[in-house]
Amino acid sequence: MEIKIFYAALAFFFVSSSFIEYALTYKKYKGYYNMKDTFSSIKLMLAGLVFDTGIKIVSIYGLLLLTTFAPYHLGYDWWSWILCFVIWDFCFYCKHYVEHHVRFIWAIHVHHHSSSHMNLSTSIRSGVFKGLYRYFFYIPIILMGFPPVMFFTIYGIGKLWAFFSHSQRLGNWGILEKFLITPSHHAVHHSYNDQNLNKNFGETLIIWDKLFGSFQENNGNLKFGIPEQVDHSSFYNTVMHEFENMARDIRSAKNLKEIMFYIFGKPGWNQKKKHTVKEKNLKNKTNESKNIQV
Repeated sequence: MEIKIFYAALAFFFVSSSFIEYALTYKKYKGYYNMKDTFSSIKLMLAGLVFDTGIKIVSIYGLLLLTTFAPYHLGYDWWSWILCFVIWDFCFYCKHYVEHHVRFIWAIHVHHHSSSHMNLSTSIRSGVFKGLYRYFFYIPIILMGFPPVMFFTIYGIGKLWAFFSHSQRLGNWGILEKFLITPSHHAVHHSYNDQNLNKNFGETLIIWDKLFGSFQENNGNLKFGIPEQVDHSSFYNTVMHEFENMARDIRSAKNLKEIMFYIFGKPGWNQKKKHTVKEKNLKNKTNESKNIQV
């Protein structure tokens, strides 16, 4: 019962904050919000909550059981909190990187990127089935001996940070832009400009992106969403379109190797064309935009 109340309170906070941002921006920033898009995000959030509640209970129980396998147990010293935070942030980076580079996981995560708007409501546009895999990435933290309460506290703070990082109205953060994932950096991650694809995976720290070469500065003129044209008016299409694309490609595969690539390879992998479908869709969408301008 307690976890249901917590989820309800969290959902209310996220949704109400989105509408507050809308109320504060709708006069000055026309087109920053789209109510149809926002309600689509709310539906995805609610569907994710329904699916994730049961998964989360099982996952939390499993993580608690894993504490018995930790070779040692750390306390709540100040340095433990800092170390746990850094390791958690790295684990998130790894999870987020995999979400964009393994197709069947991208098929779940893509919902979060499907909005052509970037605002607080976009942050609640959840991958409905993400509970199936995301908790596995945090197992190392428990096996290292960090207290579960410490991990879940840091995890929760990280979700709040991620929520506000989706707002474009929070401005430039000055010197902090060099160290943290700010709204400016995360806006790059949600754009489908060619140079911005698969960039800025971090949750709170920018160090991992700079270290592994996935960092991209915000140079403006961002186009949000995904290159592929999807009928987002249909909840089913929003949730299942990439699974259907993947199933179609698997049916066209000539051997087991191609099947494995279509499932575990990079999204858009195509043996025949030697380039990604995502890149092709991006080129087509760019050309359409040029034609419209002409």
